Amino acid sequence: MTDTLKSTCEQCLYLRDPQLEFLPAAFERQRELILRDLRELVTAASLEQEKSVVLLAGGLLEAVLFCFIESQSGYIEARRGSFTFDPEQSLSNFVSIFNRWFSDVHSIPDLVVDYRDIVHINRELQFDPDICSRAARELLRLLDSLLGRLAEYAKK
Repeated sequence: MTDTLKSTCEQCLYLRDPQLEFLPAAFERQRELILRDLRELVTAASLEQEKSVVLLAGGLLEAVLFCFIESQSGYIEARRGSFTFDPEQSLSNFVSIFNRWFSDVHSIPDLVVDYRDIVHINRELQFDPDICSRAARELLRLLDSLLGRLAEYAKK
């Protein structure tokens, strides 16, 4: 099978049928936004729109980490001694926090920040010409895997 965005997305069960039980009931608006963006991501992948997939998947990774860390701030505070969720932090910071406190759930590679930042032409020009194609596929797989692991985490 050809490795197209569409075929990659078709293999991603949690992108097409998201299980967002890891979000508390009070996060209804966040859930709506994530579901909307997931629908748009699947559509963009089906249409082979690489840059759109990179932008949407990068934004979704940030949104999922943002919401998950915010919902788990009490857990982090109990383990760390003090923790205040800062919604103004960057994706890089959310990746760092997640990897420090939830690496047993999933590990997020730092490369996702570079992929998400290729929205800027000066950043994209620093990479090989196939960066959007590669980033789009990797971000789809990573986001699907993260959503699956968080769904399992919510069941515990």
